Amino acid sequence: MLILGSGSARRKELLESASIDFLLVPSDYNESQVAFEGDTLKYVETIAENKAKALLHKYPLDVILTADTVVEVDGEILGKPKDIEDAQKMLQLLNDKTHHVYTGVCIVSKDKKEVFVESASVTFNKLSTLDIESYIQTKEPMDKAGAYAIQGIGAKLIKQYDGDFHTIMGLPLKLVLEKLKDFNIVPKLK
Repeated sequence: MLILGSGSARRKELLESASIDFLLVPSDYNESQVAFEGDTLKYVETIAENKAKALLHKYPLDVILTADTVVEVDGEILGKPKDIEDAQKMLQLLNDKTHHVYTGVCIVSKDKKEVFVESASVTFNKLSTLDIESYIQTKEPMDKAGAYAIQGIGAKLIKQYDGDFHTIMGLPLKLVLEKLKDFNIVPKLK
């Protein structure tokens, strides 16, 4: 059985859209235990891997899938905003700039482990203070890395992106489905 170790509604929706059977069990791993030391790829890999390790001992006979997504702009890492003020700061940092989104993924069983990172770049439109405030009022930014959802209302903030759309959402679905085959997890036929 596949265990999705995530509290992310987006990751859940993506796996469901791919007709993958799974059990949703958010990892209780505290991400703040990992300090950012300048290497974004290593940072998201480590968090994804530690989330998986936290679940593997509870589900030793299953396949665990975990992920972590961060936004990097001007050398600064943006996770999920702590509050409205934090969301405003993040959106202002992203305003009229190109940033990078990194999603680290770990798929692990008792016999095998795959850890990888996918990245994409996103360019924001030039936003007014009113644009930012209006978007924050939707509440959409509050549980998203970088304080926006490319698949939601936040799409209006974006001028362009380069890379995999699902990576920006938080799970590089095509690559995950390929890697899951190595663990004998395949989409069910409808």
